[in-house]
Amino acid sequence: MKTFNCYGFLEDLKDTIEQSNGGDVYDIIHQEIDNAVMYYADCFAIVQELFVTDWKDSEFGEITNIQQLAYVSLYDYVIDNLEIPAE
Repeated sequence: MKTFNCYGFLEDLKDTIEQSNGGDVYDIIHQEIDNAVMYYADCFAIVQELFVTDWKDSEFGEITNIQQLAYVSLYDYVIDNLEIPAE
């Protein structure tokens, strides 16, 4: 397993979006995050890299496992740091 790097993930995501030829940006974001949180070890690495310590107040509802925590954390990071082109 490679060490998770949030900056590298964001750059790879930007490249994927640019190569999508007009696909729905949010669908691409969700698909890439789904792929990133597939394995528990990767989820722990994501949570550690993003310094997640509090997950009580989530707009996605109650978080009950590491995959949900990693997904929500990575989604929040992407939305906060990605310049999403206007549709």
